[in-house]
Amino acid sequence: MKSLYFNFAIKSLISRAKQYRSLFAVCVVGVCVMLSVLMTTDGMIDSMTEKMRQYYGGDFMILSDNEWHLELLEMYDGMIAALKEILPKGTEISYRYKRDSGDKSLFFEGVSVKQRSVQGVDFSLEKALFEKFNFVEGGIEVRESHDTLLLSEPAAKKLGVHIGDNVVLLMDTPFGQNTVTLVVTGIFQDSSVFGMYTSYIDYQAMKDCMGFTQVENDIIKFNVIDKICVYYPNGAPTKSEIARVQAELEKRFDMFPLSYDKTKWQDYDVPKDKKIFALIPLSANVSDLQKLSMALRAIVVLIVVMLVIIISVGISSTFRVIVLKRAVESGTFRALGMKPKGLMALYFTEILLLLVSGSATGFAASLAIAKFASSYNLSFISGFDLFLTGGHLAPVLHFGEAAFLLAVIFVTTLGAVLFTLRKLVHISPVGALATVA
Repeated sequence: MKSLYFNFAIKSLISRAKQYRSLFAVCVVGVCVMLSVLMTTDGMIDSMTEKMRQYYGGDFMILSDNEWHLELLEMYDGMIAALKEILPKGTEISYRYKRDSGDKSLFFEGVSVKQRSVQGVDFSLEKALFEKFNFVEGGIEVRESHDTLLLSEPAAKKLGVHIGDNVVLLMDTPFGQNTVTLVVTGIFQDSSVFGMYTSYIDYQAMKDCMGFTQVENDIIKFNVIDKICVYYPNGAPTKSEIARVQAELEKRFDMFPLSYDKTKWQDYDVPKDKKIFALIPLSANVSDLQKLSMALRAIVVLIVVMLVIIISVGISSTFRVIVLKRAVESGTFRALGMKPKGLMALYFTEILLLLVSGSATGFAASLAIAKFASSYNLSFISGFDLFLTGGHLAPVLHFGEAAFLLAVIFVTTLGAVLFTLRKLVHISPVGALATVA
């Protein structure tokens, strides 16, 4: 019986193609626009998040002293050992020393470029993270001379440098200004707020430049860091995973309560007689960008809701008119002994096939649009590079999210159709003839 309904529904759709054309178009356009907006927005947010992960060193960081965020690396040995036990296999655990204050400039053949941030990195510990940078020249290189320099494409163009060139870094230090000579090994494409004026240098070179390798001719190692960085190469951890790590660390250390508001930690007065650590999630560092991300998602939700309403209401109301015009056909089926449930199943199958074919076409069209949109370099748009990957939009399809939205469309549309048909299918043969008359 089910195959009978299916075969008849296909024939009906083909024979009445003109009548169903508008319904098919509504479904195709609605699904196409919905998925295109969803994929583009998800891609923009993912690109922004990836730049945040690169700048801050991963998915969360561990801090201790909340005034200067400076500690000796050896003070974190116990924490690093604990993290290696707690975190999933393959998770990167590293440390950085960053300079955001004071004068920082790169010099090459008389040309200089100021840097907003210079970060000392142990590249051997952060290979997975730096492999996701969009390099236009070179890449990361762990050099025995510890003079690796990675800088942004805009900074490299202003300096006129390429990989292999020697660049001088001048920085303010606690002991006055100092310089260090670096070798450009990688130039990455990023003109966003995180990357345009940010350079990454070897951690040892950072110590040399800051004067933390010798004091008054006595060689003393000052392994100064400002944070431990934790990076999940296979995808950002969920809030439940971060909460799990926090709970495990609380069993071993004095931990500041987990918060997604970094200002709470910054405003906290650390007791002088305690060593307190704080786990700071990535999103806690950039509350303004998180608000922007939420605003983008809110716009997407609004668009999706509007499209769901248009699709469900448009199809159900138009289909009601089509069914009314088929009153004689409905009466004939009833006269041949078909019950109202059977008649409803027949019409329901037609709409179901229409939704499936329309959604499949809309899905294919959205993929084509995403491919087309990603082919254009949009890095010329000022400030927009934050949402780009390699200068291009990088739409992302999350199958679970797309499947859920398509399921919502199917349920609401089919529910509206069933509500429309529940009285129309009870028409009698006599009533059908009276309707035509």
